[in-house]
Amino acid sequence: MKELLVASDIGGTFTDTVTISGDGDVGRYKAPSVPDNPAAGVLATLELAAEREGVGLEELLGRVSLFAHGTTVATNAMLEGKRAAVGLIQTRGFGDTLPIMRGFKSLGLDEEAVKSFRSLVKQELVVPKQLIGEVSERVDYRGRVVMPLDEADAIATIDSLREQGAEVFAVSLLWSFKNDEHERRLAELIEERCPGALCTLSSELLPRLGEYRRSVGTALNASLRPTVARAVRSLEDELRAKGLQVEPLLMQSNGGLALASNIDREAASTVMSGPVGGVVACQYFGEIAGHRNIVATDMGGTSFEVGLILDGRAHIANTTWVGRDEIALPSVSVRTVGAGSGSIAAVSGGLLRVGPESAGAVPGPACYGRGGERPTVADADLVLGYLNPGNFLDGRLTLDVERARAAIGAAIADPLGLSVEQAAEGIRTIVDSRMADLVRTATIQQGYDPSDFVLYAYGGAGPTHAASYGAELGVREIVVPLTASVHSAFGVAASDHTVAEEISDPIMSPPGTEDYAAAISADDLEERFERLRERALQALAGSGVDVAGARIERFVEMRFRFQIHVLSVPVPDGPFDADKVRDLVRRFIDAYQARFGEGSAFEAAGVEMTTFRLVASSPTIRPELSPIGGGASSNGAGAASATRRVFHGGEWGEALILAAADVAPGLEVEGLAIVEMPDTTIVVGKGQQAVVDDYGNFVISQG
Repeated sequence: MKELLVASDIGGTFTDTVTISGDGDVGRYKAPSVPDNPAAGVLATLELAAEREGVGLEELLGRVSLFAHGTTVATNAMLEGKRAAVGLIQTRGFGDTLPIMRGFKSLGLDEEAVKSFRSLVKQELVVPKQLIGEVSERVDYRGRVVMPLDEADAIATIDSLREQGAEVFAVSLLWSFKNDEHERRLAELIEERCPGALCTLSSELLPRLGEYRRSVGTALNASLRPTVARAVRSLEDELRAKGLQVEPLLMQSNGGLALASNIDREAASTVMSGPVGGVVACQYFGEIAGHRNIVATDMGGTSFEVGLILDGRAHIANTTWVGRDEIALPSVSVRTVGAGSGSIAAVSGGLLRVGPESAGAVPGPACYGRGGERPTVADADLVLGYLNPGNFLDGRLTLDVERARAAIGAAIADPLGLSVEQAAEGIRTIVDSRMADLVRTATIQQGYDPSDFVLYAYGGAGPTHAASYGAELGVREIVVPLTASVHSAFGVAASDHTVAEEISDPIMSPPGTEDYAAAISADDLEERFERLRERALQALAGSGVDVAGARIERFVEMRFRFQIHVLSVPVPDGPFDADKVRDLVRRFIDAYQARFGEGSAFEAAGVEMTTFRLVASSPTIRPELSPIGGGASSNGAGAASATRRVFHGGEWGEALILAAADVAPGLEVEGLAIVEMPDTTIVVGKGQQAVVDDYGNFVISQG
């Protein structure tokens, strides 16, 4: 009996599941997401997997040796404002930390919105002012207790917040990461006064400098805990009732897996779990293909995400943005824009606009025939001839061309005086340009040239559009993985058990320092990382993980003194000595100038190491892909001679059509060509060539 690795990615429009057997066979399944019941979408894909295997669902789940999933539950709760009411407790005199918002009105706004005066208003508070309480206590920057906690004052504050409607609590006191005594006592008092109430302490979640980010992150985590806990428990209960024998794992924003039972305390660590899975999968395939620098692009039904693989490792950001809220938890860096196959097109002020509003899974694009009446990118792709109406979701949903034409005609073509085809091509051109712009933001603004990267395109709609936005970017190669339609789910399966620990315990060099090794003690750096190592390995062991083969990665957040810009710098393996200290500072200076420009480094100020982070990972049961067999002739000859009319470049032309049965290693295709896989459609543009590699991936190169 074959054991299976199973991973699911619950998206806003579709739920994707991948199954991987011991012999490397990969099963790919998609089903519409059910917003009110995320487990339903997962079970629907598992039913498809059981049908393919010729067994019942219970027998299939009984074979599963690892089940992991990524979810948008936390992200959606933030974006939709469906969070628990938080009572936030802060040091007396600092209750306005959140309302002041560091004095910025532009936090979380994109460049276009910042230019609009009407947009320059502060975002909605994470915690309303009436639910922010203050307590009398004070700890100084060295962790010394200057004023003991006034427990009578604390009890009165807790009772007041409960009466005001607080459902959960967050505690964020000044310098608590240096001395957490008062926060821990407040947690005890909260349990005494409000038995069973969930409480998040900043000293446990975010033991770092910066009271604003620390307070925001702590409050957001507290608000998400009930929602995430309910969703995780619901999914696990339903899967176990159907026959699952193992405890599910949940994808974290840092690119690693954690036991679902442990994720409740750090609910905010899951906000990017779905998109991050795709970046991890690109890293996995990149190792096989020898691609060290990758732009990972994911176009789904609702959004388009971009991540980077740099020198073989996923790029990690110090913070995560969801809407206009910032969470100071390390995350695989993923940038998002509302540009998916379900993005709605409309005319506003005489201009054609696409997104960010999406038709979602319900009612979906007009061509789904489920009640949607507004035109979307999917409708445009269908009208232009890129999609086969009978091939969508492996034929389980027949797309309605006439509904798509009617929606585009009424909302776009008629108001602009265009033909339906011209309007559809305009929709496609705009969404492709928006996606190319996001890639430029993720690369050029970080000091990288996109033409130096291989572009990986995945998601249900990514392979349909990558030939266009990839050509605009000038990348040398576009890779459409075999797992493209379920790529994020595959990345979840390919991830490791991961624990991240950090401390803020600053080390500074004086202004004018020339020899950083003389100013910064190698022993002090070693001691901080050793503390983190012990904590991280203990946490992994507490999850039942064998830590003997754990991989350790170290990072330091650094800045020039008297400046606010902080960069995370990887720390090479091995013990610290004088040369390694000098090398670390040089790495920071080089990264700073790559980010902000040559000559921008303020070396005369000295440097400050603010936060130290260690990530410990232990491998799970890893998927092992096997090269697929078969062979194919060049240019599709002998495979398929079918063609279809496609509207491209303002006119109708013929495109070569290939079916999934035609795809095998060695197949070479000249564009314009369309490859109709059961779960996605791959477009090879005019002037482009594609070849299928040994693993079934399409590699598209420019002419």
